[in-house]
Amino acid sequence: MEPPDGGYGWVIVACSFMLSAVTWGNNTTFGIFLCFYRQNAFFPGATDIHFAFIGGLSVSISMICAPFVNYLSKRFNFKVPLVMGLLFLVTSQIFAGLSTRIWALFLTQGVLFGMGLGFLWIPAFPLTNQWFSKRRALAGGVFAAGSGAGALTLSLTTQVIIQRLGLKWAFFINALISLVILVPVIFLLKSRVRIIQAKFEPIQYQLLSHPGFLYVWLWGFFINLGYILALYTLATYSTSGLGFTQAQGSSLQAILAVGQIVGRPIAGTVMDRFGRINVAAIITFISGLSCLVIWMFSTTYGLLAFFAVVQGMFGGIFWGASGPITTEIVGLTGLGSALSILWLTVAIPCTFAEPIAVWLLHYSQNHLHRSGADAFRSSIGFAGASFIVASLVLLGAKRWKQKNWKVFVKT
Repeated sequence: MEPPDGGYGWVIVACSFMLSAVTWGNNTTFGIFLCFYRQNAFFPGATDIHFAFIGGLSVSISMICAPFVNYLSKRFNFKVPLVMGLLFLVTSQIFAGLSTRIWALFLTQGVLFGMGLGFLWIPAFPLTNQWFSKRRALAGGVFAAGSGAGALTLSLTTQVIIQRLGLKWAFFINALISLVILVPVIFLLKSRVRIIQAKFEPIQYQLLSHPGFLYVWLWGFFINLGYILALYTLATYSTSGLGFTQAQGSSLQAILAVGQIVGRPIAGTVMDRFGRINVAAIITFISGLSCLVIWMFSTTYGLLAFFAVVQGMFGGIFWGASGPITTEIVGLTGLGSALSILWLTVAIPCTFAEPIAVWLLHYSQNHLHRSGADAFRSSIGFAGASFIVASLVLLGAKRWKQKNWKVFVKT
């Protein structure tokens, strides 16, 4: 049966938007916490590498959860992992607020938060694809824009709360916000998995040798090396590299979020019109150019704000386009298992992108004797190159889908 392309599907989109706002919005605030940790030496003995791994760990743990989440959805109901995710997410924020040692922060803001993120986001991610066909990329874009809305709101409120009430209360209030929003969202979400006879196998191993899907998960690998690095490094670049205040760094994070809110639904509409793979490849390439041409030479707040807008609009295209593109390649029935493989693949770059950025920064400072903004050039170049490689890899999926190299075919 064809998806209804509307009706209750719009309720699913609205709920998915809110779920994305709370999960990925909260995750994006790590950039705010990171600035605070580095500037205040809050955790004795902790280094920049420790903090970098915590940010990457929360995302990678969420991806690694995918096969187990699929198993729970198949064995019981997709709402079982959603409820578990709610408990993990709220608990992680409460205990992160009580943490006084770096190992505790690893377990709370890293591992437990990552489990909450994965158990909530992974079962919700395929739902918009089940309810929409012709407007599938638009629905996915609105879903993904929720992360920008959450990041915009939570980055500003988190910064204010840290300044006025302290670090602990920033975590506590974010936990309360998560609880209030997610309870009705989980109640309203509905799946069409029985109608479309989708498979909720943890992993269908035959997909590992699927020639078209190979290009998709390679795209996911390289694009997230660039995206996670840019997302977590922007605020630090502004404060440590250019000497801006922590408030200015937070405002740049908020500007990037505005770009996500505006750009992701527009990108979804354009993908539905001109081809999902076509547009995603172009946007990925633009994301790389924005790093190499704009961010690389940004020394003023205005130019850096412009980069934040461009990167916000285009850099996170994977999170809105991966569902529709994977559906194009493997179909709706195999989507759940294909996404499990995709999430496991992107767990690696999500874990190591920010540590790579920190290592490159330290190498530039200690061996190349660079300082200020110049010390960040290697990290920025690495991000830009990762995006551009990702865009070229995705063209392989276009070639597989249309069986030729014709450029102007809608794919």
